[in-house]
Amino acid sequence: MRTLMLVIAILAVSLPTSANAQRRRMRARSAPITEKPEIGGHIGYNFDAKHMFIGAQGTVPIAPQVDFYPSLDYYTISGASEWSLNLDFKLRPPKAPRFYFGPGLNLFHAGGTHSHLNIFGGWESATGNLRPYVEARELIGSGSSFQITGGVNLVLH
Repeated sequence: MRTLMLVIAILAVSLPTSANAQRRRMRARSAPITEKPEIGGHIGYNFDAKHMFIGAQGTVPIAPQVDFYPSLDYYTISGASEWSLNLDFKLRPPKAPRFYFGPGLNLFHAGGTHSHLNIFGGWESATGNLRPYVEARELIGSGSSFQITGGVNLVLH
């Protein structure tokens, strides 16, 4: 159910709604938020595991409105070492470049490594060199889970 809600929200943001004349004006303003790499940190909560996590992420532009978006999460579980590596692609709708969504691969380690697909969506600030963001992510597969993340990215010059 959560996956369906996230997919619907992503589609609602990315569907075209403007006339052709409006599209031409929007193209001029629809440049990506940045064309430079970013790094940052985050904190979040996994609702299915009922644990918080901390982590780091990077953003590497690879095409207009498409970024490579790796991240690492470390779960704060007493007496255990659980972590997750995400290898994602961040897509930005031309009409709403502050919003993003995308697919990716999740490698989760908890006594063994398990792979999942994931989908995510979020919003980030488009001003300054420090860019706060919030994000929802669904890990799909055996042991699926849903998590919310918030953090800050630093634009590298």
